[in-house]
Amino acid sequence: MTMANRNWVVGGASARGAAHQRRGTPNQDAIDWLPRQASERRFVAAVSDGHGARVHVHSQIGAQLAVESAAAVLDAFLAGDSSDAAARVLPRRTLGAWRDAVAHHVSARAGADEWIEPLADKLVQYGATLIAIAASENVTVALQIGDGDLFLGYPDGRIERPLSPDEGLIGEQTYSLCAPDALTHFRVAVLRDPAPMPDFAMLATDGVSKSFADETQFRKVVAHYRHAMLTCDAAAVLAPLPDWLASVSQRGTGDDVTLCLAARRSVQ
Repeated sequence: MTMANRNWVVGGASARGAAHQRRGTPNQDAIDWLPRQASERRFVAAVSDGHGARVHVHSQIGAQLAVESAAAVLDAFLAGDSSDAAARVLPRRTLGAWRDAVAHHVSARAGADEWIEPLADKLVQYGATLIAIAASENVTVALQIGDGDLFLGYPDGRIERPLSPDEGLIGEQTYSLCAPDALTHFRVAVLRDPAPMPDFAMLATDGVSKSFADETQFRKVVAHYRHAMLTCDAAAVLAPLPDWLASVSQRGTGDDVTLCLAARRSVQ
């Protein structure tokens, strides 16, 4: 069965962290993907983790705007010019779309006589990370700023991280969309035919992997979901995700947890 005879099926879930429930704080993660229901020859997906510190008071909104902006930019990329030149400017376009969306939200919130700070001073309130992916029959593009996990699986059984880890960070530090130099911290990977194209993708906010003992245990989860998404009814695999994620947070870090799964399956 060639990859041309297969469509992507995509889904995911987000669960409010156990610690957030105890503190009465909202879920600051977000997730989005296209197509939402049917399977198609291409897909886009994104997850985002809003920062929890008080200075990032609107981070849950920033995360939602991040995944919506990334999905729109990447969907337009696949539908139009998907050249290397267009791929190189995806971080700039994604960041610009997020900043525009934040500016719109700031404007909508502002009262007629409220003093408005420069947008750069407002962005920090919406601080969030972002992982996003777009894939068609002959190109796959992944981009990320900040922490979290992205894995790709291939028909030969390989499961790999397509993006190099962040450098220069200590402990729980992470890069953010709200930083003035955010564009310099995007990591991007582009795969093109005739290079092998993935048949599986998993995106997760950092609360998921940090709830497992180590990388080995987490990779077992990745391998399990790749096998399940490719061999079982996808809807049956996706339906339990909210409860499973809640249990992961409960027994792990207590952080918000978000997972998106995509698999390229044979067309019925």
